[in-house]
Amino acid sequence: MKHLNLKLILLLTLLFMTIPITAYSSPLSFLPASPSYDVIVIGSDPEGISAAVTSSRNGSSVLMIDTRSYLGGLYTSGMLSMLDMNYVSSNGYKPVNEGFFKEFYDSVAVNANIDIEKTKKYFTNLLFRENVSTVLNASLITPIKNENNEVIGVSYFKDGTRQNIRGKVFIDASIDAKFARSAGAPYKVGREELGMKNEYAAATLVFSLQGVDWSKVKSHLNLDKSIYTGANDKVAWGYPNMLNYTSSSKQFQLRSLNLSLQDDGSVAINAFQIFNTDSLDEQNIWENYDKAVNELPNVVEFIRKNAVGFENAWLHKYADELYIREGVRIVGEYTLTGEDVFNNINFSNKIAYGSYPMDLQATKRDFSGGTILTARNIYSIPITIMVPKLVDNLLVVGRSASYDPLSHSSARTVPVGMALGQAAGVLASYSIDHSLPVRTCSLDDFHVRNIQQKLRASGVVLDTPLNTWHPERSSWAYPYMVELRKKAFLSMEYQFKNDYRCKEPATFETVSKILTLIRANSSIRLNTANNSSSTSATLTNARMVTIFNQLVGTNHKTVTDLYNAHLIDEVTFQRIKNKSTLLNEDIYAMMYGLVQYAALSTP
Repeated sequence: MKHLNLKLILLLTLLFMTIPITAYSSPLSFLPASPSYDVIVIGSDPEGISAAVTSSRNGSSVLMIDTRSYLGGLYTSGMLSMLDMNYVSSNGYKPVNEGFFKEFYDSVAVNANIDIEKTKKYFTNLLFRENVSTVLNASLITPIKNENNEVIGVSYFKDGTRQNIRGKVFIDASIDAKFARSAGAPYKVGREELGMKNEYAAATLVFSLQGVDWSKVKSHLNLDKSIYTGANDKVAWGYPNMLNYTSSSKQFQLRSLNLSLQDDGSVAINAFQIFNTDSLDEQNIWENYDKAVNELPNVVEFIRKNAVGFENAWLHKYADELYIREGVRIVGEYTLTGEDVFNNINFSNKIAYGSYPMDLQATKRDFSGGTILTARNIYSIPITIMVPKLVDNLLVVGRSASYDPLSHSSARTVPVGMALGQAAGVLASYSIDHSLPVRTCSLDDFHVRNIQQKLRASGVVLDTPLNTWHPERSSWAYPYMVELRKKAFLSMEYQFKNDYRCKEPATFETVSKILTLIRANSSIRLNTANNSSSTSATLTNARMVTIFNQLVGTNHKTVTDLYNAHLIDEVTFQRIKNKSTLLNEDIYAMMYGLVQYAALSTP
């Protein structure tokens, strides 16, 4: 079986139930004769490799430990070969992540695409060349702490034998920060802050097909007159008709295809969504993996019949593990928020940038594949999101750093994770060289400036101008807009640009987009609203009264009735009561009132 090694790890976990899943608590003398490293990295995902190589280049002795049998994590065992790039602007292709990521990209990537087998070899050779010691096929990787809540070592099983290793700084690049959680780091899960604690973005089983006619794919997607599809010599994106795929289980959805051409002629596909995958439940993850593998023949047959260029394709291989997009996020010294992203906050202690769209992937079958809150929108990331509260000598990199669900929907991309990994590697070595805790270094302006200089010296760009133009702030409805977008109910993306279009006449499209976001990102119950007029017709007060009646089952006649029933507040009422037609900003304020009203009546 393709995931035999990982299943054996799960079996070993069950066999060793007598071993605590939390960290060992022991004085330093517990490890008198243990091997020792300056920096120990748990997990070989690209962000972990970035951290390990950077620490080694900064003079630290480094050990990397992983449960997998080969390096690369999401890029290799997860087959995620079409890169989610972060560009400076929405209409350009200048990357915001340079430094180690640029080095990696220039070595193995072409047109935002990597070859998986080439990447495996690159990572293996890189770690050997940079003197990073590596342990693969480890199991039960557990932190060892002292009485001061400091991580001082790591314990793991290899070939049936327990190994204990000393360390000075530990960098967790494991899936869902398993090491940090075992050490006692506080964390959030899924969409918890949005009132959806037990809901997660869909996981994906990436797979590849042979026999695809790439020239036919390119021609079709570049000539289909959609701004949301396209292709080049290495990657392609499109085929929205994939959402028509149905199965006997509501657990699956096929969204538009993200396609990556490999050197052997196969095409890797990121599109097969698997719902109800609990990132804290390993058994559930592997059960869903098996279910997805069993569903693959049906998925492939549907693609063959419904995607131009795939008529003669056949299944080539599938990933060794699921791509888990959303799971654990640690609570750090600072949590990057959606508002930080919307407002392009320029942190003085920044160590990286992100700009990928805020892409809240679907948590259930939605016939759209997810919701977008921004187009590309550059923002900065502070050093303190990597430093978990309560536990010392520990950093967390990758998608499990300290984000809220909205910022996570953008910053979860691997290029950002690799940028964090590089910063963590510099911070770890710097703290060791100065005999200071990583937390102290991350919170002190003097030390942060020194770390930033080291990052700049290694090619990281930290002086990119951020957007300071926010015309929506001058709108009378801006406070309502902020409250909507904090709940993921308002998007500023419009045709790949960021524009709330506050002063433009509102159409039913404005209402419809908000309703889609409410249904996707909350448990608020609303009825269906029908558009009885032209899609381009400007909304009026009378029409909005009808829409409100349809959504919440009332029978009001005028906007005065809406105000008296507390469906809109007084400020909104005074602004709109005498208007013959409504602008988008008016709709935003009205929809906020509707949300408040509906939330009170939703159990």
